[in-house]
Amino acid sequence: MNELECMRTFVKVAEVGSFTEAARQMNCAKSAITKRINQLEAQLELQLFQRSTRQLSITEGGNVFYQRSIHILADLAQAKADVSTQEWSLSGTLSVSCVSSFTQAYLADDLCDFRQQHPDLRIDLSQHDRYCDPVQEGFDLSIQTDMPHSGVLEKVDIAPVRRLIVASPDYIERHGVPSTPKALQQHILAHNRYIHPDFVMHFEGRQGDESIPFTPVISSNTITLLRSAVMKGECLAMMPLFYIENEIQSGGFVPVLTDYRIKKTTLCAFYRKSSFVPMKARIFLNFLRQKYNEPAPWEQRLLQQKPELAYALGVNLTRDVD
Repeated sequence: MNELECMRTFVKVAEVGSFTEAARQMNCAKSAITKRINQLEAQLELQLFQRSTRQLSITEGGNVFYQRSIHILADLAQAKADVSTQEWSLSGTLSVSCVSSFTQAYLADDLCDFRQQHPDLRIDLSQHDRYCDPVQEGFDLSIQTDMPHSGVLEKVDIAPVRRLIVASPDYIERHGVPSTPKALQQHILAHNRYIHPDFVMHFEGRQGDESIPFTPVISSNTITLLRSAVMKGECLAMMPLFYIENEIQSGGFVPVLTDYRIKKTTLCAFYRKSSFVPMKARIFLNFLRQKYNEPAPWEQRLLQQKPELAYALGVNLTRDVD
């Protein structure tokens, strides 16, 4: 439970008098609003609202908590404003590891931009295509999709990773397109075994879930080889949208099986669990989270041009309405 997020949600609902309107203004699902309020009430052991089918009203205890909450949020906003006016003088070395695909697509530029804001800071970057334990390997942060559970690590979500299966126009002209997930078994495939070490693709469809085993002609722990294979018309491959946005926009890659959805994952930052996280790491994490808050910028750009991909990506850019 994110207490601050729940408090902000409670204040918004109290001010607008509607779960639906609060969801619209906060650009999230009504179910998320309901969940946050329920969590807050459970933690406080206090009913905050009286709910009926026609009316929502704040309780006496809820009103007391509302008055306290608006002062807390106002103090926090002032603290942020005070901090933003200071010249943070970060120094030393920020040591980061990151999966190569996101490094190439975004993080290399991000680190350069971040160092421009903090010129006394040194950057040490290692890219990888494997699970990297930042504690064991000596990094401040390790950015990757996931890793085996470790009690000494904290995890912060950075950005959603949604994937599509794509082919080149040349491949489609020679081999056609698969009409169902099972039809993939008749096609030529490349596969990233870092993300899925088993040769199985898992789909969510309108008629239910499917898991399709396959035998790739190309497998690798780096996505660079997959993109080259698709570009040359050799095969189909499943790749993350952030890495192939430009190719889809230009028509060089054509998404297939867009009536199905591949389960998304999340790009996360892992770091040592501690009551003290170094300032350089905390500020860099905030820098990334603000830049890649969901929906991610590459998803917004692509769906503005190709809204027909909304189901395959599981992204809805429209706001909830009554």
